[in-house]
Amino acid sequence: MSKVVVIDPGHGLPDPGACGNGLQEYERAFALAQLVGKVLTRHGVQVFFTRTGEKSLSSAANLKQNKNEDLAARQRFSNSKATDFFLSLHMNASDDPASNGYETLCYSQNGQITALHTAIKAFLQKHGLKDRGIKIRTNLAVLKVKAKAALLECFFISNPKEAALMKDAAFLLELAEAIGQGVLAAIGIAYVPVKKPTTPQPTPPKEEKKLMKTEDANKIIRILQDRWNASTCQDEKKEMGRLADEVRVAAGMKKVNS
Repeated sequence: MSKVVVIDPGHGLPDPGACGNGLQEYERAFALAQLVGKVLTRHGVQVFFTRTGEKSLSSAANLKQNKNEDLAARQRFSNSKATDFFLSLHMNASDDPASNGYETLCYSQNGQITALHTAIKAFLQKHGLKDRGIKIRTNLAVLKVKAKAALLECFFISNPKEAALMKDAAFLLELAEAIGQGVLAAIGIAYVPVKKPTTPQPTPPKEEKKLMKTEDANKIIRILQDRWNASTCQDEKKEMGRLADEVRVAAGMKKVNS
């Protein structure tokens, strides 16, 4: 049977989560979740999403009640599946716009969490981004599910540089690939990178086959030149020039007459 991963895009209207630098957490979390899901599906993993639209899983008008009901619904959803791993995606925020970096939050740490974080750490090092490490957070209700779970704080929405990165489609795609690789490592599936299309090499121009050896062509051209010199008729001279050029072409040489 295939492995099952539940991906949880954080927040959902009426709760947008953190907001800053033209971004809203609920929207970026959803976009990232879709991309991570594609990585896992590519490897034969059965993927479920707690949230499939922009709204939360509660219809309550009161925001606090909505959030509580939403979290409880996410827990029930994950527990209703034979979930091998639960992944919640978020963005961090701070009053200090200089705060930066990525962190993995978990209810308890084991080899699965370490494997997940290690894959993402390699991505962070490649891009020179801060690794805030693995942090135990037993107070996070969304992590209190039956399956092993992790909540990823994917950079600071309040940091202009990191917000710009999370707006960049190519960066988001690469981040999703790294997260997917980490989840695969956590559930024991070998990661296979996407095959990049090879750049077609230009086809060299075909070398024209010579119909005549150069030395033979020069012999004929000398005969035509003698005929040209002896002639007093301009039409005949023109014809001799044309024939000489035809011989040159046959030998792979350039024409000299207009």
